[in-house]
Amino acid sequence: MTTSLFETTIGAFEERLALRRKMLNVTGVTLPKRRIPKDVEDKIRDTIINCYECKSGDTCASWLATAEDGVPPPAFCPNRDTILRLKADGYTKEPGA
Repeated sequence: MTTSLFETTIGAFEERLALRRKMLNVTGVTLPKRRIPKDVEDKIRDTIINCYECKSGDTCASWLATAEDGVPPPAFCPNRDTILRLKADGYTKEPGA
């Protein structure tokens, strides 16, 4: 059985979103469930695209496999600035959560 381009693309997208969720979790960011300012909403939406287009997926997965909770995102992460901004703006998870 062959895999269609659509299935491959969806699979790759889901893999990247899993890495994005783990990166946000490891770095201590919790995305809000409430209404947020438009500029923050746009930045969060951009993190999905940035992550999907990133060429460092294997490096990211390796980094995440050994990263301790609460560390800042690595320099290679295209979402580093956004993650740091979200943390500075208080979008953080409770310790031990």
